[in-house]
Amino acid sequence: MISRRPLLAGLVALTLPVPARATAGPRLAVIDWAAAETLIALDRPPLAISDSGYFASRMPFDLPPGVVDIGPFWEINLEYLARLAPDRIIAPASALMMTPRIAAIAPVEIVPTETDGSRLDLAADLARQMAATAGLAPDSAARLVAGTEAVLTTEGRRVPAGRSSVLVCVPDLSGRLFTLYGRGSLPDAVLARMGLANAWTGPVTALGTYRASLEELIRLEEATILLVEIASMRPRTERMLRASALWRAVPAVASGRAHWIGSFYPQGGLLSARHLAETVAAALTQG
Repeated sequence: MISRRPLLAGLVALTLPVPARATAGPRLAVIDWAAAETLIALDRPPLAISDSGYFASRMPFDLPPGVVDIGPFWEINLEYLARLAPDRIIAPASALMMTPRIAAIAPVEIVPTETDGSRLDLAADLARQMAATAGLAPDSAARLVAGTEAVLTTEGRRVPAGRSSVLVCVPDLSGRLFTLYGRGSLPDAVLARMGLANAWTGPVTALGTYRASLEELIRLEEATILLVEIASMRPRTERMLRASALWRAVPAVASGRAHWIGSFYPQGGLLSARHLAETVAAALTQG
């Protein structure tokens, strides 16, 4: 007996569009947003990506027309993916472990998610890998890397002198806990390339983050705090922060050195790094 869920998924897949075969480059289905972002930056957008709606909400650019959605990374629409007939599937190792059947549809190319260097080094390596995968000349990746480094340097020069350290963090809904970006994170790498010091030099997870209390923020006396805005959460979070005596005691808050910045994709590639640098510089020129 055929189960109802796979049958419905297959019927839905039959109604979804299949883009025409492009004349340039291989048809790539991508289950990694940093890789998808990088291909778009190289002007070789993928055939399909996972969870395109959420991708578009986290990226500082519009998704190119014609890129189709193959479902969330943990539940790829295998029937639709098979209909698309990609030449290659780009995915992190974790996606292949969660959905091993993708390997029966097309060869899977694994993208790295860790590096011994910084997140910018990882993003640069990814640019070179995606350029080769898309059949582009090596100098296309070199131009993207050099252009990104130039943007980060330029944005760093915009920042007024005297900013001793910067803390990039995401407050939770309670206004009592904060996710800080430290060593190994994209914000840490971007701040360093901009010539700025990351205020958080303490312990971090494998993703370069640390969960901190308000009391820990109070100890960062010289830091300028940049609060990452999650649009759906900000109104409630702001109410909780305004009502908190501890928050008002944070030196950055008392001195007017706490600012909101737009969201970014913390596991992103070079375009995400550029966007973050521009966002940070804009916030730090507020005063």
